[in-house]
Amino acid sequence: MDTVTSFFLEHSGYSVKRLTLDNAEILQKLYEQCLEFALLTDGIAPSPSAARDEFTALPEGKTIEDKYILGLFNSSNILVGMIEAIRHYPDDQTWWIGLMMLAPGQRGKGLGTEFYRAFERWVLAQGAFQVSLSVIEANEAGLQFWKHLGFSIVRKVPPQQFGIKTHERYELTRIPGQTAKF
Repeated sequence: MDTVTSFFLEHSGYSVKRLTLDNAEILQKLYEQCLEFALLTDGIAPSPSAARDEFTALPEGKTIEDKYILGLFNSSNILVGMIEAIRHYPDDQTWWIGLMMLAPGQRGKGLGTEFYRAFERWVLAQGAFQVSLSVIEANEAGLQFWKHLGFSIVRKVPPQQFGIKTHERYELTRIPGQTAKF
C-alpha cells in the first residue's frame, strides 16, 4: 500500500492531504459551512464536536488505520472540502466513502468531480476494486452527482435514524477506472 496520502488536482493550486485529529478545528469550520447538508441529513446543526467525532467513528471490525479523512485545500491552504473513507469495507476489495463535502463557495465549478476522480485514482493505486457509498433518499442532488460519476444503485436500504430525522438510503457502487461521464 502506498503510504503517501497527498496528491494534487488539475485545478491550479488545489491539493489533497490526509487529515489527522490535529486538524479537527479546521474540519469543524468546514462542517459549519456545510450547514445545509447537516440540516438535510440530521435535521440539526453539527455538534461542536462533530469533526473530532468523525476521526473516531468506525464501523465494527475496523481500526483507525483503516480510516482516511482527506482534506481538499485551496492555494491559500484553507480546507475547502473533504472525503472520509474506510479502506477494505465492507470487504477487502472495497473502499467505502462515508462522507464527501465541499464548501458552498466551491460548488458548481467541477471541483467536486475532480476531487472524486483524484481520490479514485489514488484508491485504485492502493489496490481497490470497488468504491461504495450511500446517499439518503432526500439528497436528490447528491444522488445525481454520484450517478453522473458512474456510480450505480445497488439497493435501497430500510429507514435509519440520522440525528432527528429518519431516511431511507441508496447504496451505490463503482468500479474504479471504468469510463464514466466525467
